Amino acid sequence: MKRRNEWRSRLEAWLDTPFRSGAGAALGNLSQEALPPILLRFMRSRKESPLLLVCPLLAQAEDAEARFRSWRDLFSPGLRSLFLPESSAGRNRFMPESEPARAKALHETLKGADALYICSVAGLLSPAPDPESILSRTIELRKGMELPFRAFLERLVEMDYDDEYEAAVPGEFSQRGGIIDVYSPAHAFPVRLEFFGDELDSLRRYDPASQRTVCEIEGYTIIPRAGLLLQGSGTDFYAYLEARRPLLLVLYPEQCREHLERFGIPGQLDRWEDLLARPETLLLLDSAETAKHPSAVSCGCYPSAAHLRRELPDELAGSYTQLLRQLSAQQVAQWRDSGFHVALLSASEGTMPHLKSLCGELKIPKDAVETGIAALPDGVMIPEMKLACLVESELFSPASKGRRCQLERKLETESPAEIERSAFSELDEGDYAVHVLHGIGIYKGLREAGAKGGLQELMLLEYADGAELQVPVWQAHLVSRYVGAQKTVVSLSKLGGKRWANTKVEAVRAVRDLALDMLKVQALRSSASGLAFPEDDLAQKVFEESFAFDDTPDQVRANSEIKRDMMAPKPMDRLLCGDVGYGKTEMAIRAAFKAVMAGKQVAILVPTTILAQQHMYSFMERFAEYPVMVEMLSRFRDRSEQRQIIARLAERKIDIIIGTHRLLQPDVHFRELGLVIIDEEQRFGVEHKERLKRMRATVDVLTMTATPIPRTLYMAMTGVRDLSTIMTAPGQRLPVQTIVSQHDDEVISSAIERELARGGQVFYLHNRVKTIEDCCQKLRKLVPSARFGIAHGRMDEDELEEIMASFLDGKTDVLVCTTIIESGLDIPNANTIIIERADRFGLAELYQLRGRVGRWHHQAYSYLLLPKNDTLSGDA
Repeated sequence: MKRRNEWRSRLEAWLDTPFRSGAGAALGNLSQEALPPILLRFMRSRKESPLLLVCPLLAQAEDAEARFRSWRDLFSPGLRSLFLPESSAGRNRFMPESEPARAKALHETLKGADALYICSVAGLLSPAPDPESILSRTIELRKGMELPFRAFLERLVEMDYDDEYEAAVPGEFSQRGGIIDVYSPAHAFPVRLEFFGDELDSLRRYDPASQRTVCEIEGYTIIPRAGLLLQGSGTDFYAYLEARRPLLLVLYPEQCREHLERFGIPGQLDRWEDLLARPETLLLLDSAETAKHPSAVSCGCYPSAAHLRRELPDELAGSYTQLLRQLSAQQVAQWRDSGFHVALLSASEGTMPHLKSLCGELKIPKDAVETGIAALPDGVMIPEMKLACLVESELFSPASKGRRCQLERKLETESPAEIERSAFSELDEGDYAVHVLHGIGIYKGLREAGAKGGLQELMLLEYADGAELQVPVWQAHLVSRYVGAQKTVVSLSKLGGKRWANTKVEAVRAVRDLALDMLKVQALRSSASGLAFPEDDLAQKVFEESFAFDDTPDQVRANSEIKRDMMAPKPMDRLLCGDVGYGKTEMAIRAAFKAVMAGKQVAILVPTTILAQQHMYSFMERFAEYPVMVEMLSRFRDRSEQRQIIARLAERKIDIIIGTHRLLQPDVHFRELGLVIIDEEQRFGVEHKERLKRMRATVDVLTMTATPIPRTLYMAMTGVRDLSTIMTAPGQRLPVQTIVSQHDDEVISSAIERELARGGQVFYLHNRVKTIEDCCQKLRKLVPSARFGIAHGRMDEDELEEIMASFLDGKTDVLVCTTIIESGLDIPNANTIIIERADRFGLAELYQLRGRVGRWHHQAYSYLLLPKNDTLSGDA
């Protein structure tokens, strides 16, 4: 038993040892991963007074609080932590997601609880009210108390609560007869108050989504909204703790200063300098800051996976996971040779067999390491205690920690037809245009001509032999941009000729033939006997449990429906519909795992190379611990690579192939194709998808989309295809706030500054390659403190990869781009997107673009900019 608990005993002993550094000192070489045990050690040695951790950015503060909770829950569940949000760039207004949480945090602080308080430097110095104004406005409700009904309603209005039809979010109330519903920021739930005259007869908790009562409660606290608290403020959050002499821990002080210099308001930097000069302030330095601070002492705790952070040459990227595991084995041997006690920690009992199996694969002797269960986000290495702990994620999925996803060197370029969508509003003079009745012509711009009652705007189209056609603007719906194949020589139609009419007849016949072919394929699939995959085994269950997040109810149901279809003898044809970032890819990964474990191959069809690369990383990470070969095929790989991949695919040496339209070419053959996954099916033509189905009429097909096209949705709703939906957002996911506005410089600058102030990044979509440089220069003048980058599909591949890598690494604040970002980019730190000329995009496209943000628990914003009224017909 002693052997099994050795790692924990050593760690507990270190946590119980007070730091020897005195007040005003500094701890050096501290990483974000090693911060939680440092904080826990401070708390356990200073239980009689609070700690205040200040981080440079909001995202760092949130990350520190989340990591600390994991350590606290495991070693000291009785300790408390409290996160303090910030206001919007210190400008006396709150981000919507911050208002309730900040009001609650200020109220909790006044209760005097000893805890670890965590905030960003902006959150610390954001305006806060006088503490007495909070206490004087707080209302404690108790069952049976006297509470004048009308006076109480007036009090809620004075406290800045909104009178709504339903109280569904903090800061709202509603009144129906003798019942008042109130949602106070002090609680995670609202309350339904029933009065008998002026006596509070009952308090019942209710569900804000369904508005149904859950249970009765005895008491409820109502506090003022944070917006009201800003009125007459003259202080900051430190004043709430100053009398209790908190230990002020400043994480990366140079970054804190830089943030205040860029985004702070007058007086904040001076206040910050005063706080740093206080005797009970301790600086937590990174490696660069430590070199400038010779008196800093060692923090004594380091990430155990430091060897996983090293940069690897590109030629080793293909064997990255295996190489890192070998490095892990080498590191374990080095630790043991140095007298360290090494522990490998699993997050649960379910993954413990895989952890032990991995030790066998890496030839790590059983007596060389201790295994244990601890759900920690990161492992640590503590030289003082001769202890090294590695967590399972550092061994099973090291790619997610050691190497950020980068774009493939060869990126699919955009054609002019893709950049400028088929719509009259996007027609430029000289473009080919199609009139429904007269065929292909050249758009010559707008003209004015006299008409009854005044002037009339006309569209001018030029046809063969110089013939011209004038189309009234009110008939503009008959004209669209020509979107034929890019390399095709366009032949102008002849006005009055029969060729265009014949062309339309041929098109109708082609559509009819395609429809008949589709029906034949669908009938064959409905009557054929497909492969019935086996029931779930232990490996399938363990694989699904290793998912890093808890499944939502909709994910559980969709997963069950997909696997039920796969186990049935009838070929699966299921549509999986869910919002962007709601977990469709994970459902596809689980289906692929089931197919591969049954000895079948899986083909995944995606519309762009960027999305193929994103899926490549996702699948490789999830399958890292299994002998599954994942490859990617696109038409931008050189011919020799394509030939090798295709040959290996035909020989069954590739289990999962991810590719673009290149997968549909005649030279691509499978040995044992069992499952086809089509992602973003609305981006493919009908013929493309049906061609893949015809490759194997008995193959299982899973189609994924956030915006199903009408034909697909109709087939699903009428029962021709099966439908699964994921409607529940992942835990802590907030819906994207969408703002529609006229193009306004103040709106743009405010949106960018607010996102940057909380440590985030911004997509700015300008879908005109020829003017994107001018747009970027204008934005630089609007927000001179931001770092800008430009990305579009016509750039050199190496330059584009460098720009995207800079944005992924946080070195670029604002990415001015085209619709190249529409698919495949998953950057949790980018939570604001600004879309110019939103009127030029279809609803499905706007939905996909908006899905580039809001993929984490931060509130995301999508700004849809429309041209001002006087420029609506122009090219704003």
